[in-house]
Amino acid sequence: MREILIRGETDGTSTSGTVELDSDIFHSKVTYFRLPKGMCAIITFKKVSGEGETLFTLQYCNDVTAASPEWREMEREKLASKGEFVVENVAVVLHSLTGKEAFRVIYEQPTAAKAYIELGVELKEE
Repeated sequence: MREILIRGETDGTSTSGTVELDSDIFHSKVTYFRLPKGMCAIITFKKVSGEGETLFTLQYCNDVTAASPEWREMEREKLASKGEFVVENVAVVLHSLTGKEAFRVIYEQPTAAKAYIELGVELKEE
């Protein structure tokens, strides 16, 4: 098992979009995290902060290599106004049977503002 911290932020100029994710194990920022074949990702906590109202949505895809990947909603976290909160003991489990599975975070805001999300992720072999 390996624990990683994945961070992301809105661009501060758009009211919706895909969060670019970053971690100390990534070579560069990514728009989704592809799960290694035979592994599962367990999201253990989420920390959300920002300068204004923001809705973050965690999405999962069974085949990110498809011409038009189909993303489905797994969870949402809403920051109602400027501030921060942490959700612990989340236990969202995402499985990878083929190595084509991935997750990403999208956001929506009524007014563009900087907002941030951190995900605690445990990677485990199945």
